[in-house]
Parts: sequence; structure tokens; C-alpha cells
Amino acid sequence: MSIANPVPTPPTLPQTYGFYTRLFSGYQWAWLAVAIVIAIIWPMIVSPFWLHLFNLALIAIVAATGLNLLCGTARLISLGQAAFMGVGGFTVSFFATEMEWSLPISLLLAFVAGCLAGGLIALPSLRLKAIYVAITTLALHFVFITGASIYQSEVVQSHGIVMPIAELGPLTLLRPEEWYHPLLLVAAVAVVAASNIRRSYLGRRWIAVADHEVAASALGIDVHRSKISAFAITSGIVALAGGLAAYYEGVVSAETYDLHMAIAYLAVIIVGGVGSVLGSIIGAIVITLLPYILDAALGLFEIGQTGGGLNGLHSIVYGLLIIFFMLFEPLGLAEVWRRIRDVGVTWPFRVRSAQGGSDG
Repeated sequence: MSIANPVPTPPTLPQTYGFYTRLFSGYQWAWLAVAIVIAIIWPMIVSPFWLHLFNLALIAIVAATGLNLLCGTARLISLGQAAFMGVGGFTVSFFATEMEWSLPISLLLAFVAGCLAGGLIALPSLRLKAIYVAITTLALHFVFITGASIYQSEVVQSHGIVMPIAELGPLTLLRPEEWYHPLLLVAAVAVVAASNIRRSYLGRRWIAVADHEVAASALGIDVHRSKISAFAITSGIVALAGGLAAYYEGVVSAETYDLHMAIAYLAVIIVGGVGSVLGSIIGAIVITLLPYILDAALGLFEIGQTGGGLNGLHSIVYGLLIIFFMLFEPLGLAEVWRRIRDVGVTWPFRVRSAQGGSDG
């Protein structure tokens, strides 16, 4: 007689969404409903300029979830996120302009191209540890920038590749309000996918390898395959974000994917919270809006800056934020939010009551 499940799953291991949602109380469902309604009607609330910034933040959320899975879950440091964004951008530019393929197919191919590039860059990391993996990805960044510049100048013979107007079925995506809901949907899917990957067998395998490779190997986990899958899947998500950015911004140029972009995305996950899906969301929104807030503050105090000076100031602020959060709040703004939430849940008491566990 065959045994269907020889190793029973521990009852404490979450397997369904009900494991989490059963802890929600009534007011938490109400807040969730309010948040969904506000997200849907957001274009009616804000101006086109701020809606444009939030669209950029939604694209950044997609890229940050992929990078955070790699750096936070698999704990493989990467400085090549700008290169992977560029892989997605140049992939969609080729298939959209040269092959005239549709938006969904071009984005799917951008994801595939990112997976292949991530799998290739993972091969050297199989023999490397920690900082050396980061150096490998940094080398990839300069290889990509050089190759993209040669392709742009010699093949395309242009300073930038102009993208066609994005069309999604009967919809023409041109203005920020037309882009908002498709980007919101993609960002929501990326967030849900990242949450599920972290809880899945694949994500737990990444965590086991990150904790102790020898112990994971002794338990039967293929360490090499785990690292390759981590690089491939997360790089594909980042490349997908690069493809979305290319369509949204309307032009692809090698100069866009500079080291400043790589530092900015590193700041996103550190400020938001490494290894936290919520941190990816918060960090992407904060870092996307931060340059415009700084520019507005300089204008308020009538401090004039040139374009190069502004970029330098932004990089300085990114660096200071990274240092500050690594020293004083290594879990990022996501942990700050959790503490604020817990204070609101438990107030006026210092700890939760026995029935208070339902507040999640």
C-alpha cells in the first residue's frame, strides 16, 4: 500500500491565506477595503504631476521586490540592478521597434531575458562568497553599459531609442492616468508573488542556503541550483520593471542605467527594510519622491543648483540614508511602521491582552 504523504506537514507551517487572514479583525478588513478604494480612485485625487511620480514609484516597487528577494531572502548582494533594468529596457525596445510585437509579449520576453542574464551572472557566484558576488554584479554593470552604448551608437545610431506608444488591447497608454491602473496591477501581482515566493519551498530553500550552505547541502538541497534560481527569478522581475519603465518613459538610452540608479535601488531596500516585502513598497515610494522633495526644499530656500549639482546632492543624500539606517535602524522603515502600528493596537496598555492576538 502506497503512502500519499510519508512526511506530514507541521501544523504550524502556513499553507493557505486563511492562516493569515483568520487573524484579521473587523476594523483591519475595513482599513484594507479603504486602502483598496483609495488606490483605485487615486488618479481622481492627485494632480497629473504627482500621479506621474506615483507611477514611477509603482515601477520601482516591482524592481525593489525582485532585488529584495535576492538581497533579503537569498542574501546575495547585488550591485547590478541597473544593468538588469537595462536588459529589460533594451529587450522591449528591440522587440517593440524592430519586431513590432505587442506590449505583453515584449514584457514577457524582457522577463525571460532578465532570467537568462541572472542565471549567467549566477555561475561565477557559485564559487564566490559575500562581497565577491557583489563585485561580480558590479562588473556586469560596466559590461552592460559598454555593450549597450556600442549597440546604441553603432547599430541604432542614435542617442536614444524611441519607444512606440504602448497599447494594451483596446487601451492606449499615453498619459499618467492611463498608465496608473495597469502599473498598479503589475505592482500588486509582483508584491503578492514575492510574498508567496518567500513562503514557498523555493524561498525556504533560499533561506536555508543563506543561513548555512553546508547544513543545507547535508539536508539534500542543491546549493548551486538554489543560487542560480535566486539570481534568475529576481533578475527577471527587475528586468520586467526595466521594460515597464522603457514603455512608460518612451525612450531607452544606455546613459539612463548608470551607477546612480544602482545606488538608488540599494537605498530603496535598505531604507525600506531588507528582506521585507512591505519595506520594498515603503522604500520605493520614499526614494522615488525624495529627489523632488529635496528640489522643492532647495527652491523654497532659493538655493540654486545645476543639473550635475542636483544629481550629486541626491547621491549624497542616498549615501547618508544608507549609512543612517544601517547604523540606527537596520530593519528599515518597515520596522518603524510595525512599531507605530503596535503602539496603536496596544494603547493604552504596554502589551497585548490574551484576546488581543487577533490583531495580527
